[in-house]
Amino acid sequence: MGGLEARGVVGPHALLGVDLRLAPGEWVALLGPNGSGKSTLLRVLAGLLRPRAGGVYLEEKPLAAYGSYRRGQLLAYLPQGGPYPEGLLVEEVVRLGRLPHLGLWGREGPEDKEAVAWALEVTGTAPFRHRLLGTLSGGERQRVLLARALAARPRYLLLDEPTTYLDLEHQLEVVALLQGLARLGVGVLAVLHDPNQAALAHRVAVLKGGRLLAEGSPEAVLTEPFLRGLYGPRVRVALLEGRPHVYLDG
Repeated sequence: MGGLEARGVVGPHALLGVDLRLAPGEWVALLGPNGSGKSTLLRVLAGLLRPRAGGVYLEEKPLAAYGSYRRGQLLAYLPQGGPYPEGLLVEEVVRLGRLPHLGLWGREGPEDKEAVAWALEVTGTAPFRHRLLGTLSGGERQRVLLARALAARPRYLLLDEPTTYLDLEHQLEVVALLQGLARLGVGVLAVLHDPNQAALAHRVAVLKGGRLLAEGSPEAVLTEPFLRGLYGPRVRVALLEGRPHVYLDG
């Protein structure tokens, strides 16, 4: 069957028994208020944090059973922030995404070069491939880091707020890219703040207080009563072309 799965994950920090499965070719949007455990869950699924109870399974095997290289080939993670290699060229940063495939000696082959070129192209970062990362705007940098994750050609992609710092045009481009990756068979789990972006996903999961509060299709989850309970009484939901559209009244 495949898939990346959290089974009864408790801790660290906020999580209180979370069950969530990401299937190949599925895009799941993860919503929730600040402090609900979204980023923690992604880090647990990426193997960067160890839960106090429960476990993470990658294609039916415990995540801990995979060596670092194999795990990096199957699973890519884009965090919200962190130290960045400011002195590297954009192309060099993206090439770092191929490290799990290069092995001990780091010899780059045609497949690696093709993957880097593809990642630069689909994220729109090819035009500044020869610029230093430290010279880019926040939105440009965000797209470069997404390209680095994509260069691994992973089966599963974990993205923590991938549209942060992006203008509306590039937000829409990233959302379209996530849809395209899912059509290619990649499982995508993305933390988002905008429920209207989440409405375009296959499935929406909502965390609050470390618990999975709701999970299902956008139409089933993004309802006005539910979102008003989550975000406040000004939330309104209308259906546009069969999909929920969320806005604030007044």
